[in-house]
Amino acid sequence: MKIKKVEIRDYKAFYGNNEFKVDGKNLFIYGENGSGKSSFYYALKDFFQSSSETLDYNETENIFLTKAQKGKGFIKVTFNPDKDGTTADKTYTLNKRTKDTYVAGDTSIRDAIKLKSFLTYKHLLDIHHITKDKEIDLFNLLVKGVLKHFKSVAITGNKELGELWEDAEKAVAKPTQSRTYNITQKRVDVDRAINAFDTAFKKLFQKNSIENILKYAQPILDKFGHNIELDLHYTQAKANTKYDAIERNHVRVKIKYQNKEIAKPHFFLNKARLSAIAISIYLGMIKRHIQGLPCKILFLDDIFIGLDIGNRLPLLTILDNEFSAYQVFITTYDKPWYEFVKSTYLDGNNAWKSYEFYARRTRKGFEVPIIRENHSNSHIQNYIDKAEAFFNEGDNKAAGVYLRSAFEFILKRFCFGKKVPVPFYLDNSKMKTDEFWKAVKKYKTTHAACGLTPATSTQINHYTNLVLNPLSHHDINKHEITAEIQGAITTLRTLKNELNV
Repeated sequence: MKIKKVEIRDYKAFYGNNEFKVDGKNLFIYGENGSGKSSFYYALKDFFQSSSETLDYNETENIFLTKAQKGKGFIKVTFNPDKDGTTADKTYTLNKRTKDTYVAGDTSIRDAIKLKSFLTYKHLLDIHHITKDKEIDLFNLLVKGVLKHFKSVAITGNKELGELWEDAEKAVAKPTQSRTYNITQKRVDVDRAINAFDTAFKKLFQKNSIENILKYAQPILDKFGHNIELDLHYTQAKANTKYDAIERNHVRVKIKYQNKEIAKPHFFLNKARLSAIAISIYLGMIKRHIQGLPCKILFLDDIFIGLDIGNRLPLLTILDNEFSAYQVFITTYDKPWYEFVKSTYLDGNNAWKSYEFYARRTRKGFEVPIIRENHSNSHIQNYIDKAEAFFNEGDNKAAGVYLRSAFEFILKRFCFGKKVPVPFYLDNSKMKTDEFWKAVKKYKTTHAACGLTPATSTQINHYTNLVLNPLSHHDINKHEITAEIQGAITTLRTLKNELNV
């Protein structure tokens, strides 16, 4: 099963009807802060979770709805193929009153949520304060973060790991009352709750056990290329003597780096390495579940925040190689990173689509998401498409800006791919489009196989002076007229094809 389309109405940041054409592909989303990308994450998560629990739709309804508008929201997800592999649309709906995410004979949505494959940056926040007494302690990062929603009948029974820990915390926090609830009763309840958690959690650390937390996590960590070997030890929790707090609940770390044991891991592990470890553990716990499910979704919400470029690129490769059977959703607020991924990793990659979310104020005074779909998986084609869209709206100036961007990217991509020499300046602003274009034309004179035709070369020379000149953004003596924009759009499409970029 692959998600073909998502429709969201009046949910969290989304006001009115919003449609996302996923087309069965992986999705990479850029979103400004407050633009709705996390609302999209929670919409899909709530959709899948509704198959196994009752959700309070009142808590997630858009807060700017009028009384007459309330109660009409929904989350609809259309799959193709369906659970049986048939090439046919199958739509499931969650709204305030009804849901069909779990019905007799169709457990596909409920089975998918068992993977617990929705991870948000909030699950990684404990990375910033996980050292205790000069030792690394991963307890909160695991129990309250990346493994909070981990659930396995063989390990945690019918509850999530985080719920078992919450039960223990609630038992300790419950006050005694001399007549109705004395200290003896509290000791029994606290010991029972802590024992239930300990029994489950310690299974993840047993040596040579198929349940060991590192069985799947270590191979994924190896692919980050840090040459780190982990050994994790859990010190079981217990109540203090007064039974008003829990102590000794630590997950300690031993590390080997290139087969050499590190004496002080808290000095060695920076936030980027800790993030890689946490993500590896999380992804490893997903892999330990039964994989033969019709629907497998992996959603990573803004988790690139804590990763440097040395970890970000390996993670994309890991997702490609280890989670190729999953439909992957990634969000980020980092625009330079998004543009880099879109122009390299996503460019020409038919397995992916990209969307952009922006927040804009309505006439009523509140902000709503503005959703922009990139229709092509070609970075260059997206520039040309945007130029044409602005041209069709009568904005020749904006169209010209996107055409110049497309022209520059075509030339740079060609010169890089063919190793065409061009003048280099440390100051990037001194690198001129003219020099790239001259280098391409010179390359053509010595490489007959180059597809650039004399007719296209003549047209580019013509439009360089009129539209494709980067210094023509503001010139009162120049303006892009319709015929020039239209001709430049056609010529750049031809140039893209002739140079095969």
